Amino acid sequence: MWTRIDRNFSVPAAVRSVLNTLYDGGFEAYLVGGCVRDFLLQRDVKDYDIATSATPDEVQALFPKTIAIGKAFGVIKVLAEDDRELEVATFRKDGLYGDHRRPSKVEYGDVHADGSRRDFTINALYFDLKTNRVLDHFGGIQDLKDKVIRAIGDPDARFKEDALRLLRAVRFSARFHFGINEQTRVAILKKAPLIRKISMERIRDELEKMIIHPFARQAVKELDDLGLLENVMPEIAVAKLDQRKVWDQTLRVLSVLGKYHPTEPTAFYWGLFLLPTLRLLPIENREAEARKIATRLRLSSRCTDQMAYLVRETPKFRDAFSMREATLLRWMKDSDFELLVRFHGLDAISYDGNLAGLEFVRAIYPEAKRRLEMRPLLTGDDLVKLGLNPGPKFTEILRTIEDLALEGSLTSHEAALDYVLSNFVG
Repeated sequence: MWTRIDRNFSVPAAVRSVLNTLYDGGFEAYLVGGCVRDFLLQRDVKDYDIATSATPDEVQALFPKTIAIGKAFGVIKVLAEDDRELEVATFRKDGLYGDHRRPSKVEYGDVHADGSRRDFTINALYFDLKTNRVLDHFGGIQDLKDKVIRAIGDPDARFKEDALRLLRAVRFSARFHFGINEQTRVAILKKAPLIRKISMERIRDELEKMIIHPFARQAVKELDDLGLLENVMPEIAVAKLDQRKVWDQTLRVLSVLGKYHPTEPTAFYWGLFLLPTLRLLPIENREAEARKIATRLRLSSRCTDQMAYLVRETPKFRDAFSMREATLLRWMKDSDFELLVRFHGLDAISYDGNLAGLEFVRAIYPEAKRRLEMRPLLTGDDLVKLGLNPGPKFTEILRTIEDLALEGSLTSHEAALDYVLSNFVG
């Protein structure tokens, strides 16, 4: 069960210091889970988790700065020397799960019991920094070599304990390009409806990790194949049944996203993921439906507004040639317009390849941006000085002046004043 590793695990000094403190206290302590898995796969390690024989109280006694928010589940967050938060978890054996997410009570155990309560074999690997060895009770190292996702023990029991593991299996499969063990796969198909027992926030977080990943297409297709899509994204599942072309375009846009390297706001990915389904609706109804889905997914207000903007505005590229110049420039004035340009580009490529409107907008945007950044020719104070009283008329006048300025018909403060005097005063 112990395997010696022939290369060093380069661990940050602050993480090593926490381990050394646990060693010096007379406790077992190992790096565990994703950090060990990613090290063995020769991938970048971002987060470090520690499993130990020390109880939460003993961990708190060893370290001056801790957060006890997960103490009831045997987890203490230790603030390391470099200010990172490290999860230090006591070896546990779980009791009964009452909500398909967390155990109703946690008992402390040994390292074998701790491993047996984890989700997949590739996440139940314990690295001993003192000896450069990995403790592997469940064949995780071999599963890494075989490129397979396999639940620990009875997969039915693992998914019944924590239904979020249904989505995690798919995400890991897509992320690492691993297959899913047949017994584990059968269990996912059988237990798929259990995912509805999980809070929408946790489901949303898992889905976001999938759709922003280069293998988003593979993940979403696997969700569908395993009966999970209808339980987490019923809108897309229903659209798939309604029109095959909607599903084909959903997969195409995810393929395009997979080759897109810049990092964008989350709303960008949600909007592209949902747009093929939203196109089944009239243009005027799409924003409302997007907001309805965002509410169900518990997306933040900022994310919801941004996604709604992208969905609402992207059809306008087809009409850009016929827009009045002032309307076109005012459209470009939005703070998220450059994001919209990138959004429409990916959508157009995956939808019908019509990039004419996009190319037209890109060609005129630099000059438009320069004009949009100019100071307004008139302000409300200028209108007051002309003897006008504040009110609805102000908005009409200022908008008219702005339109004429954007179109180049008015180019100076004096010309704008003359226009107001000639057309609105008297």
